[in-house]
Amino acid sequence: MTRTAEDRAIVVLGAGLAGLGFAREIPTARIFEAKPHPGGHAYSHETAGVAFDEGAHISHTQDAEFRALINNAAGRVHDGQARSVRNYWQGHWTGYPIQNNLRDLPADLRVRALTDLVLAATQPAQPSNYREWCLANYGSFLTDEFYEVFTTKYWRRDATDLATDWLSGRLIPSDLENIIRGAIGDDVADQSKFSSFQYPESGGFFGFFEQLYTDLDLSLGRAATEIDLNRSRLSFASGPDEHFEILASSIPLPALIDAIKDVPQSVKEAAKKLRHTKLRCVNLIVAGAELTDSPWCYIYDHEIDAARVSFPGTLAPASIPAGTTAIQAEVFRDALEPWGDRDVLAERTVSQMANLFGFDPAHDLRAVDVVDCSHAYVVSDHNRASAAAHILDWLETNNVYSMGLYGRWKYLWSDGAYRSGYETARNLKAAHGIG
Repeated sequence: MTRTAEDRAIVVLGAGLAGLGFAREIPTARIFEAKPHPGGHAYSHETAGVAFDEGAHISHTQDAEFRALINNAAGRVHDGQARSVRNYWQGHWTGYPIQNNLRDLPADLRVRALTDLVLAATQPAQPSNYREWCLANYGSFLTDEFYEVFTTKYWRRDATDLATDWLSGRLIPSDLENIIRGAIGDDVADQSKFSSFQYPESGGFFGFFEQLYTDLDLSLGRAATEIDLNRSRLSFASGPDEHFEILASSIPLPALIDAIKDVPQSVKEAAKKLRHTKLRCVNLIVAGAELTDSPWCYIYDHEIDAARVSFPGTLAPASIPAGTTAIQAEVFRDALEPWGDRDVLAERTVSQMANLFGFDPAHDLRAVDVVDCSHAYVVSDHNRASAAAHILDWLETNNVYSMGLYGRWKYLWSDGAYRSGYETARNLKAAHGIG
């Protein structure tokens, strides 16, 4: 006999986008979230009335169903263009991506970059790591001066330490004709994965999702401390234990494995191999409108802490107080790296942003806030795929359904994270005969 979801004790750990997708397919599922708010990495924090995201977030989904869902939830949506994204390198502002905008470099460097690109295009290549992939696609000059520098700032490791399985949909392979056009003029074909995007007119990126959590069975501030699969019991840092028949999770795999009792040693060792970065967002509001027309920019200088800088006012102009500019500087560390003094980094970042964008901190700074994110991105090193697969195989054998970016330990866009939860719920319903 088919049982309804109401008949089953279905529990979800984590109220990020994967948890949201799951619960919207099975609305009777009980969701437990460690943080005091839902949304996961898609949540937006407020500073002096301005919504700042946990790093630069936009929607460029091609999933029509997901797009309609979040646009309807957000209400009013701003349509933006990605063509004005910029790079900063050693005193030069260039177009993005750099290989298609070599005209913005001095003539001697333009020649050097083109020469290396042509040489790379004539060499057979079977890259085994990210650095080799960059060398094959961009040549040695751009690899050393741009991509390697950014890798050490953003991923906090050498490019040789990264695999290549994460590149699809994120980096643009070289197109020699397009590169040459970009070196001598402006007639460059659009190679970007997206040329336009959408963003809520209010509420930050979380404005796409906030209303979708309404009426879900959601408990906040409930961090799971122990999971007993044999007894089907969950213990929490606060509140009573909970029983489950079916357990789904979008919390980070290492945290999940650490909480489960009686995990095989091989699975514990695999969890120790998984790496991620953490993020410190320095959020500023400064006097002066239109300091830039870029929605975000990438910083290729070691001397500047931030790897990426975004401007909420270009994403949602009506959400920023008149006569001010909102700036977010993103500083990354490996999860195991110490941050150092919080105030010192914030003060240094304010000074660096002032130098880049031309404001006076003593007179123009209206507000500054620092937001730490314990999980920024999973690191796709050479251990990730095999370690994650071993953990996920064991979890599935024990009827634990792991989903989402951190639950699968694989980079996903926002629509992919939501879809991961939704599809997990649908597969679960089919497997357990839930109507």
